[in-house]
Amino acid sequence: MKKKLRILSCLLIVCSLVLTLSLQIPVYAAEPEIASPSGILMEQSTGKVLYEKDADTPRRPASVTKVMTILLAYEAVRDGKANMEDMVTISANAAGYGGSTILLEEGEQISLENLIKGMCIASGNDAAIATAEYIGGSQEQFVEMMNQRAQELGMVNTHFVNPCGLDADGHVTTARDIAIMSRELMMNFPEVTEFTTTWHEMMPHVWRSGPGETDMANTNHLIQSYNGMTGLKTGFTRLAKYSLSATATRNDMSLIAVIMGAETKDQRSQDVTALLDYGFGFFTLQTVETDGQSAGKVSIIGGMQSEIDTKVQGNVQLLARKDAGIDAQNLQTQIDLSPSLQAPIQAGDPVGTITYLQDEEAIATLPVVAAESVEESTLGKRFMLLIDSWLHKMLMN
Repeated sequence: MKKKLRILSCLLIVCSLVLTLSLQIPVYAAEPEIASPSGILMEQSTGKVLYEKDADTPRRPASVTKVMTILLAYEAVRDGKANMEDMVTISANAAGYGGSTILLEEGEQISLENLIKGMCIASGNDAAIATAEYIGGSQEQFVEMMNQRAQELGMVNTHFVNPCGLDADGHVTTARDIAIMSRELMMNFPEVTEFTTTWHEMMPHVWRSGPGETDMANTNHLIQSYNGMTGLKTGFTRLAKYSLSATATRNDMSLIAVIMGAETKDQRSQDVTALLDYGFGFFTLQTVETDGQSAGKVSIIGGMQSEIDTKVQGNVQLLARKDAGIDAQNLQTQIDLSPSLQAPIQAGDPVGTITYLQDEEAIATLPVVAAESVEESTLGKRFMLLIDSWLHKMLMN
């Protein structure tokens, strides 16, 4: 009996040691496994890729194409080329598009805002074509705008043929390129989430037969089931299969998960969920307070003073694995300032950039701006400055 008690006691001690050690050893996250042929996970503020699988193979994007169409619509409004309240007259071409629609009718007038809603919520192909014709002047010209914007964003494996995503020869993009344009939309126009998180809305129409409504239901069911989901755009055609650019935010960190070519809608949701769970579970984002820090001096030509102070504009977002920790103290900086500036200068004028590096890897680049204003030097101003200086010396004596 005593022998059995000694054995049991030894086993308890061993179990206790194992438990203690297991609590001290960090658990390192294994990368997620997805069944879809292509996928990528990106942190939104830094653009850093946390996971990728065959992210650069061109594939048919289906209605995820509309991310670019929506982006160009918002940019047109921002640049003063259009207004959300503009009434768009629907063409026969737009009204004739099939697939998912919001039942636009030829000759009907509808606001640009409602067209964007129709793309975000119900993935309306007719809404995408109407938007393209209004912003670009024609569908063909808008497609040129899409491809030009893709080049500007560095979407090197993308070529658009239409604004809505219906299958067409040569209409392809990649998981990485989708993440890039999704990030551009979310970073510059976060207000789009008002539409992309709307589960259900009635769309008003004025048809030839009279006033009416269409029932729009969001095609992204994850906005109801995944904590923090903010959008963004689903896609499906017979050839493209199921795709999704999903955006989500938790604890001030925003992620973009892109899946292309899933065999089923459920598989698409499972893969996106796996990517987002991995990102939120094993990574953290810390803000390093850099806004307002001194970045040195810049020489001034033709000003009332010969140099001015400069300062950093904005904070650094530092991304790291939770199990690795964050070392915000050991950031290196690389400052690139203009050698000289011509007066006049206003406080806040851009004068250069500062790049932050960690382990010799650039993690953020922020603007450097003038910390003070400088007036242009004139003969009269120089004379008054000389008089002030002389009076000051006389008073001091």
